[in-house]
Amino acid sequence: MFDLSLNCDAKFTKLIIGAEKTPLLLIDNFASSPSDLVELAGDGSSFQADSNNFYPGKRKVMPSEYGVEICHQYLPLFQSFFGCLQANSAKTVTSALAIADTSVSKLRPMQMLPHIDTPQKNQLAVVHYLCDKTHGGTAFYRHKKTGFETITQPRLYHYASQVKSEAIANQIHKSPKYMNGSDNMFEQLYSVEARVNRAIIYPSNLLHSGNVNSALGLSSIPTKGRLTIGSFILLE
Repeated sequence: MFDLSLNCDAKFTKLIIGAEKTPLLLIDNFASSPSDLVELAGDGSSFQADSNNFYPGKRKVMPSEYGVEICHQYLPLFQSFFGCLQANSAKTVTSALAIADTSVSKLRPMQMLPHIDTPQKNQLAVVHYLCDKTHGGTAFYRHKKTGFETITQPRLYHYASQVKSEAIANQIHKSPKYMNGSDNMFEQLYSVEARVNRAIIYPSNLLHSGNVNSALGLSSIPTKGRLTIGSFILLE
């Protein structure tokens, strides 16, 4: 039996980032037993890639209890810190162990750029690190041409068109790499260092990218690679 409970004595760091003043929450000592979560990942053989999404690696769906714990324990904080005062409930859209193991040479153009998970304003993303800082944390970005840091539905078409034309002009497919730091298209606003049992929570429409350290070799073995748990929480 794996312990999927969250730590009641976690340490919180509340941040506001960028010109759009987006809330970002860091939680250290997030889970009661991070070693149980790593053990749940096993040897990685049960992880699967999904060509229908742009995650640069493989995933394994978490037991539902994990997401239920997040929603139950953190709903009041979601309401207050993230400005979702009208939300009466939170539910997990998806929650999965993830290991980033796609080689640089096999990256698709969309995987080389910051992205959003959805333009919806009422969804939060939770990244729970089960690896140390050497594997790379997560960074947040502003698109230079538009100035956008969050991509809402009204912004989506203009933003997507602009980024596509820039990516083609820059021929990014000819020099594949994981995003890490500012470049001529995006300015890095803030970067979170990975730490075992640290979680970060942010709006899913905030431009972000994993700081995947490909120099380590991108192991597919959970105990050796960039192991995280990614969850999406819908507030209603």
